[in-house]
Amino acid sequence: MKRVILHILNPYDKRSVPVDDEVTIGRSEPSDLIIDDSGLSRKNTSIFRDGDAVLIADENSTNGTFVNGRKVSGPPEELRGGDEIKIGSDTRIRVEIEGDVTSTVDRPIAETAPPSITPPKVPAAVKGSPSAAPGPKSERPPTMLIVAGLMTLVIVVGGLIVFLIISMWTPSPGTNISKPTPIISKTAIIPVRVIDPLGGEDEDDLDDLIASWETPEDEINAGNVSDVSVASGDTADKDLNVTAAFLADRQKKALEARTGETGIRPAGLDVPKELFGDGVIKQKRKLTEMKTTGYHQPLDFSELAEKRLKKDLIEMPMATNSFYLDVGGSASDGPFQSFTFQGGDVDIAAGSPRYQILSQLASNFAGQKYDLNNPADRKQMRIRLLRMFNLRAKPILEELADAYFKKFGRPLRVTSLTRSMDYQISLNKTNPNSFKVRDENALPPHTSGCAFDLARKHMTAEEQNFVMQKLAQMEDANRLDALIEYGVNACFHIFIYFDGNAPK
Repeated sequence: MKRVILHILNPYDKRSVPVDDEVTIGRSEPSDLIIDDSGLSRKNTSIFRDGDAVLIADENSTNGTFVNGRKVSGPPEELRGGDEIKIGSDTRIRVEIEGDVTSTVDRPIAETAPPSITPPKVPAAVKGSPSAAPGPKSERPPTMLIVAGLMTLVIVVGGLIVFLIISMWTPSPGTNISKPTPIISKTAIIPVRVIDPLGGEDEDDLDDLIASWETPEDEINAGNVSDVSVASGDTADKDLNVTAAFLADRQKKALEARTGETGIRPAGLDVPKELFGDGVIKQKRKLTEMKTTGYHQPLDFSELAEKRLKKDLIEMPMATNSFYLDVGGSASDGPFQSFTFQGGDVDIAAGSPRYQILSQLASNFAGQKYDLNNPADRKQMRIRLLRMFNLRAKPILEELADAYFKKFGRPLRVTSLTRSMDYQISLNKTNPNSFKVRDENALPPHTSGCAFDLARKHMTAEEQNFVMQKLAQMEDANRLDALIEYGVNACFHIFIYFDGNAPK
């Protein structure tokens, strides 16, 4: 059987993969070949063997499968050596087939041209046959020319008729009945996605849910963050007493240049089985359990403030020796608003119950005071409220960070803790992966207070392997479950059991 190799190239990935039987390509499980491209569906494309024939089929992906610039649809199509496949946002695959005369084994993908189409050869007349002998010259136009002329006339007349019919039925301005090309509406309560790498998949599936909500914030700028000065004698919150200068120092240390290879998939990366899809099942069960036991997700910052006052969630220090919080980089300084799925964002009126909650926290935020009429103060309050976390999660993050710091002398970069629903939606308004969430029954992991992300693109394979082994040990001990994420938001996504109990 001929040897078949797929040469894969995109901004995050470069590798060659043999095709011995069948391989499915996509963004995540259940695909056999997982590629770092957020534009892919979970199961995007299949390539398989039928003897020496190599076939390709699109798995109903939203962004499609293209071979030499032509979209693949319907039944499987045969591939040739040198064909170039385009999938996702920016993934190209060159097909190498052993012995194929059109194969371009040593040619870079960018130089691979689609095969040209040559007209079929007309067989020469057999010598001595009647068709080979010249016939008498005819005075009439050839029959084929007459037929071609009639066909052209029919096509022209038919085109005019179709044009007239379309013109008669074209709706007037303002009464467009055709389906418009979808665009992102930044003013909509929930933005509709333009590119949907989830294809026609299940919005209730947590793997899809996490992929759609894992939207990174802007990187934190320590120059825009205020010191936190805890009141003297407040022992409960004393670890919050951190300066912006210390945050900047930890950020610089975490991101310092390494001597080894870093990135999404550095050489030597060894992902343990615990960080694959089994964690999705566990998180889904625990999130469902949180809903049924009455957990109320924070819809806006006033509800985050309420959870802080009631100590349902605790505030984390913005930096310690072993970690720093790269959260709140996208926080605004505008007036506080309440959010509902039915009405969207509405300014909170002074004197209203929501305003009173914010005023109570602003008057004594761990001994620090803020003015709700001051934009700079509103921004600092938002940044601090995004540092909220489940009480059971704090020691787990600290244990993980301390072990990493002891091994490598650098702090972990934490890129997400708890988000309110309106803040999450504001991040997703320009994110092509976002879901159109219908109601408050949705529970994105980061509104639970139990999830956090650790950035990893700046780490070497040794560092990433160390963190993954620690996470695998904690998962085996039923303390959490974790996933490795690829693409733009490459991180370790970690979920803590809110009640300390692993799902049954």
